[in-house]
Amino acid sequence: MKKGTKSEYIIEQFTLHDEDFKEFAKLITSSFLSDGAAQEEGATIVFNEDTFRMMFGAPSGNRDLFVKAIHKESNEIVGFLGAIPRELKVIDKNYKFAIPSWLCVHSKHQRKGIATALGEKLFSICRDAKYVGGFSLFEPEQYGKDISRIVAEKENVIIKRLVSIDKFIIRVFDAEKLAKVVKVKWFEKLAFRILQGIPKVKSNHVRNHKKSDADRLFKLLMEHVQRNQLSIVPKKKDFKWVLEQPGVICVVHTDQDDIVQGFILAWEFNLAGFGYHFPCGWLDIVHTHNLVIREAKELAHFLSISSKKRGWIGLQTPYIPYFDPKPLQKAKFIFFPKTLHLDMMLLKEIDFPEVVESFYFDWR
Repeated sequence: MKKGTKSEYIIEQFTLHDEDFKEFAKLITSSFLSDGAAQEEGATIVFNEDTFRMMFGAPSGNRDLFVKAIHKESNEIVGFLGAIPRELKVIDKNYKFAIPSWLCVHSKHQRKGIATALGEKLFSICRDAKYVGGFSLFEPEQYGKDISRIVAEKENVIIKRLVSIDKFIIRVFDAEKLAKVVKVKWFEKLAFRILQGIPKVKSNHVRNHKKSDADRLFKLLMEHVQRNQLSIVPKKKDFKWVLEQPGVICVVHTDQDDIVQGFILAWEFNLAGFGYHFPCGWLDIVHTHNLVIREAKELAHFLSISSKKRGWIGLQTPYIPYFDPKPLQKAKFIFFPKTLHLDMMLLKEIDFPEVVESFYFDWR
């Protein structure tokens, strides 16, 4: 924290409770909407309680991995940073990791070293809890990446760039609304408008998931762990919890006996910019490698139908190539240029592959 401001703020660990979700969702939204890049480009997120719950409410979450900044004079909470515990498989070994997530400082209290102080506090908590590292996803211009490097230098932490992403894969259902919250070129908007229609799906093998599918879906999900060099290792109780969340759509493709062979899962968030916000879908899990292209295309079309019925203006995700994009492209998903970097912060050396060719990652 900058000299002279240390006495103005308290940086403290706290235990997160469900009744805190609304307050911190509001703080995150306020901070993100005031960000310079968001004001210029749009395409930010309005958090609500459901979004916050999707990030931090899973059963395996550690409710003690949270820090906040309190302004002494007003007693207001003006900063927040949480961590999501995740297990990471590297080749054939599993490691205890945490994902620092949703760092924010209220616009009236920025540039005072609060973000760095929050990062340092969370780092010490995770180190004491025996996590071996963390990883974060940043846009090149995003302020959080600088905080990570400052903390890493102070704490003698190794930073390793794991993956650089140069595009999102997106599907647009309402080009007019999208253009209100994301800065797009006229020809991009035209392309979105041309591609926004959804054909009918004639297959009898696609449907929304049922509660009884959960065990089968998790078994399929674990194939991603087995197939990739690096992988987030999902927990069954968390996955079942996600399936039950009200903002989640999970569509499945079945065989002739109604046994699920592939699925796609997305969850709702509010895409915001320039004074507007609209519901959109975050494409979280794609499992189509057991399907032929025609079947995967039908599944993607059915997801689009279900998403549009929900009122979403589109679907999006940063593209990490653990799945073949061709069926989605045939279903009018397109690549949209956007750069993101996935960086590791390591408390001990881990023997990563020299070149990471396959990596499964989900976004919670």
